[in-house]
Amino acid sequence: MVEIMVVRHGQSEADILNRCEGRADFSLTDLGLQQAQLLAEWIQRNYALDAIFCSTLIRAKQTAAAIAELTQVPVTYDNDLMEQNNGVIAGMLRDEALMKYPIPAGGRKRHDAIEGGESEVQFRARAEHFISKLFTTMDSKPELQRVCIVSHGGMISMLFRSFLNLPYHSEIFIPTGDTGVHLWQYEPSGKKVIMATNWQEHLAAT
Repeated sequence: MVEIMVVRHGQSEADILNRCEGRADFSLTDLGLQQAQLLAEWIQRNYALDAIFCSTLIRAKQTAAAIAELTQVPVTYDNDLMEQNNGVIAGMLRDEALMKYPIPAGGRKRHDAIEGGESEVQFRARAEHFISKLFTTMDSKPELQRVCIVSHGGMISMLFRSFLNLPYHSEIFIPTGDTGVHLWQYEPSGKKVIMATNWQEHLAAT
């Protein structure tokens, strides 16, 4: 059975500036870099990784770089792991975004997207695309026994839904804190196990 470690990036500048992040490419804060380092040290002590897959946004890349440096495992970057495209509000102050682009009464329909962004249906499809590629890769490469995915809170929720074959209309959201770790198990027969969610024990020293 293969283990899949799913990791969120550390604290980013958008988190403390109260800005809409999404596709806005903010770096990690000093605390975020410290969190990434603590995560990397924890992984090195407890897990032997065979591969790292990472979003192409800088906050995820900085987190993955810390893991890769200590584990000496190469990183494969994949646009499918990016956060939801939030279009025109990317990088905007949250209050300003709500004023200029208010959420419609009852919320946006799953097929609707904010200007320049992607809908929930498109977002889920991207998660499905990545999971399909991941399973295909792991099934064809038996040497991959433990892989790490570095992504974002929204995408991690979508990956959970895809991994568990939950319906598109599922309202299940999986909270993930800064450098939170989820651990899944998967085997080609189709068996899937959630071993842990949102581990943050490595941050006890911060």
